[in-house]
Amino acid sequence: MKRLAALLLLLCLLLPACGTEASLPTDPPAPTEAPPPVPGPEPPELPELSPEQSRAMARVLGANRVLLWEGRLYCYDFDADWRPALASYRWEDGQLSEYTLLASGCVPEYLCALGEALCYIDRASGDLERVSLAGGERETLYPGPCSCLSVREGRLHFLDGAGRFLSLDPTDGESRVLLDGPCAFAYPLPGALLWLALDGSGIHLSGESTVQLFSGFAQAPLLLGDTLWFCSGEALYSLGPSGELAGLLPEHSGAVELLPTENGLLVRGISEENGVSQWEGPPDGPFRALPHGYRICDWLGGGLQVDTVYEPDGRIRCYLLQDDQGHSLRFLAGEVE
Repeated sequence: MKRLAALLLLLCLLLPACGTEASLPTDPPAPTEAPPPVPGPEPPELPELSPEQSRAMARVLGANRVLLWEGRLYCYDFDADWRPALASYRWEDGQLSEYTLLASGCVPEYLCALGEALCYIDRASGDLERVSLAGGERETLYPGPCSCLSVREGRLHFLDGAGRFLSLDPTDGESRVLLDGPCAFAYPLPGALLWLALDGSGIHLSGESTVQLFSGFAQAPLLLGDTLWFCSGEALYSLGPSGELAGLLPEHSGAVELLPTENGLLVRGISEENGVSQWEGPPDGPFRALPHGYRICDWLGGGLQVDTVYEPDGRIRCYLLQDDQGHSLRFLAGEVE
């Protein structure tokens, strides 16, 4: 019995010891490596455009109503009875002459030359039309409403009434849809399409895939070199090749025109600080007030600039032509100052 009592006493002494050993903390788990960071979206690869290609895009944005082609200037003009018409002038040695009516009763916009013909959209009907460089019978190529007409590789590119971006062969009338959109603006680039969504969802670049360059309301997207410029709200924005977005001109409202030049970008806008006035300058200033008469640029390139100058009630006062040789002319309805 003494031996049994001693054994039981030994077991009682050992059990707490076993329980204490079992409750000791184990070694902490080996640290695990942090997951690799998720890469952000790659910056868009925007095609790099020359100044002349950018000016062509700006003319489409501005619904250009003037075209300089092979020594003649074609434009939206007026006849002797002040009815709207498509007319032409000879441009030589800084002078305009030989005023010629080509098509009466139309308001041509998005003027472009293709072969021996002029193509344009008649704002009155919205139809895509064609007329000979010498004038004559007008031909409807596509029923309206159409907009944003440009020429690339012998084909006409434009938006139809549903906001689809189409390509049309003017020789046989064959057309195909390049983008369902719906688009408020679209322009063909090398290997891609730059377009502005009609629903306000921003600017997109479509090639092998579609990339959203900017989300939200925007207007006047213009590619200059490898940088995209556009207006949104009260500011002008730039999107660089590495994907950085910069906002400019927050102190100015009404940036209405982006004009690419050989030396960069000119911006035009409206200021209402001391009465309504129009200003112009590079994106980072300085800005200068333009002379009285609201103006929109209708042609810029080849050392020549043509602006439409308006009266306060919206009527066209005149066209103002300036070249890099210092010539400055005002003209309208065959009258040249």
